[in-house]
Amino acid sequence: VNVARRVVDRSESLIHLLPDGVRVEITRDYGKTAQSKVNELLTSLFFAIVTVVVLLAIALGRREALVVAVSVPVSFALALFVSSLLGYTINRVTLFALIISLGLVVDDPIMNVDNIQRHILMRRQNPFRATLTAVREVLPAVLLSTLAISVSFAPMFFITGMMGPYMAPMAANVPLAVIFS
Repeated sequence: VNVARRVVDRSESLIHLLPDGVRVEITRDYGKTAQSKVNELLTSLFFAIVTVVVLLAIALGRREALVVAVSVPVSFALALFVSSLLGYTINRVTLFALIISLGLVVDDPIMNVDNIQRHILMRRQNPFRATLTAVREVLPAVLLSTLAISVSFAPMFFITGMMGPYMAPMAANVPLAVIFS
């Protein structure tokens, strides 16, 4: 998108150097197409997050849904930050990886929130103590599921040929998002 924009800007700045009768016409602007596709994916991602949060608010409650609503953008932001440190850009594959990972990303906070809620309702402990106990209780399952997801996406790093560069961001971003959830 940025390259396409710079090419258009540069070509417009050079038009005055062309001889009379010569004109420059942009026949295809893949930058606009790419930006449109990115916007579609961002809209889909936003809609999916809102849908999940609304369903959680109905099923578990507003406060619990709020925890998940906060955890998803934080997980995605951290995943994209680390992904950028690894040299990946935000593109359609990266955003698609986040959409794929959404169900996996909300799973850990849902499991924790549900178990915390259960401990609080049992009224054995104050909310802080119940939170520590509940999270400790499900920690092995959360860690094992995160490890399993990360390992299952690892083979995508070894795809060669034309598909290799397309699969690597997915292989990085899905596990990163799940790890940060």
